[in-house]
Amino acid sequence: MAEIATFRKNKIELKEYDYSKDIRNRVLMAQFTILDVETLEEILYSSLRIPVSVLQKNLDLGGQDLSPILERLSKTGLFKVVADHVLVDKEMRKYYEFQILKFEDDFKPGMEYLQGLLRKVPIHILPIWYSISRTSNNIFESIVEKYLETPQIFQRYLMDLNFSDPVQKGIMTAVYQSPNYEVDARDIIKKFDLTQEEFEEHMLHLEFSFVGCIKYIKEKKAFKQIITPFHEWKDYLCHVRDTEPSSIIDVEKVKRFKTSNFAVIEEMSAILEFAKKGPITEAIIPSLKKKCPEFDENDFSYYIKKFCTLNLADQNEKEIVCTSDSVEWLKTDLIDRALYLYRHPLNYLEDPKLPDELCSHRHLREAEKSICRVVNTGWVFLDNFIKAIFIPLKEDHMIKLVRLGRTWKYRLPEYSEKEIAFFKAVIQNWLFEQGITALGSLEGRECFTLTPLGQDLFSNE
Repeated sequence: MAEIATFRKNKIELKEYDYSKDIRNRVLMAQFTILDVETLEEILYSSLRIPVSVLQKNLDLGGQDLSPILERLSKTGLFKVVADHVLVDKEMRKYYEFQILKFEDDFKPGMEYLQGLLRKVPIHILPIWYSISRTSNNIFESIVEKYLETPQIFQRYLMDLNFSDPVQKGIMTAVYQSPNYEVDARDIIKKFDLTQEEFEEHMLHLEFSFVGCIKYIKEKKAFKQIITPFHEWKDYLCHVRDTEPSSIIDVEKVKRFKTSNFAVIEEMSAILEFAKKGPITEAIIPSLKKKCPEFDENDFSYYIKKFCTLNLADQNEKEIVCTSDSVEWLKTDLIDRALYLYRHPLNYLEDPKLPDELCSHRHLREAEKSICRVVNTGWVFLDNFIKAIFIPLKEDHMIKLVRLGRTWKYRLPEYSEKEIAFFKAVIQNWLFEQGITALGSLEGRECFTLTPLGQDLFSNE
């Protein structure tokens, strides 16, 4: 609970470091043309003392064309033009070597960029801003662990952010409500009537708050600023969005496996009704099929085994007799019968093709959580649904922000064939038997939907 509380107050104070230099340079960068950036790159990746004539040659520019560009770029403090040479400031070169990356076509504003951003702040300030131990051996790793390590942790942090500034709150809302998680900075500046300097200050605060950052996209001869979440988080959000199972439109063409939502419960009930009248054997199957036309006689032995496991029937050699528990069970309505089976501690998923450890109640409950994504979706294709599952059945399946060389990524679970078969069995066997899912097919593809009972059970998960 203490960790959750630390999220609720944003402790970032820009005035605690020399942020005015950042704002000043951000304002300048927002005005850069493509030619400005090319000139800046040429200066950055040359020696500290560059003849103007060399710049002209390398950039294929005449003196009249280069002169106004150098005059404009000199405001960055990166260099001075003395006589016929460009003299580069060593410290500012380090600063702009980092900043110039934003203008590259393949720039991804991710954790590497965030690390560089945090290095600008005095190291003794960071533990105050982010409520981490001053004795931490690696402050950035501590920040990742506390705020960014898993989607659940980061989402909780974002939800608990309490910006007092309506502009920052508005920018955050606009970015995360955008279909592509991208917003044109010009739209924000216009909406909130901001100067470029005011906008850059708000964005600097949002970057330090891990909400989002700016990248530059070429547009004719200039660049436009795009506000976006940090790359790893945006990548994860887009993956979730792109794997969202879509509703089947031609619902009327779906061929249902069983007509009734409670078909299995009804078939089990019919067997026990026969058993109430006296001991039964497989001889009742023809009569049973008259009462339940969709009944598959191959399921008879499976039902009997289930009855005995749940003490709804006893088997004496080939005869089956009902118990007092089954009499009471039959007195309830179909929904209560379904819930009785669903919640019975001895009821579990039975599939001889699956390893026993996968069919445990713990794994069942974890797998059931995947249903929440389709509570209100209606009929969906099973194969699309399987692709949208991110449930951790074991430690290796936990979605975590991991470092891969110089890049970072939210690592998604990779399931074995047995684990995929388990997820399918949960939908098609376990939940179907309890009247929680309905099964069907469309043009040869398996599909399913949640029944009203399923929607009631999982709508608040």
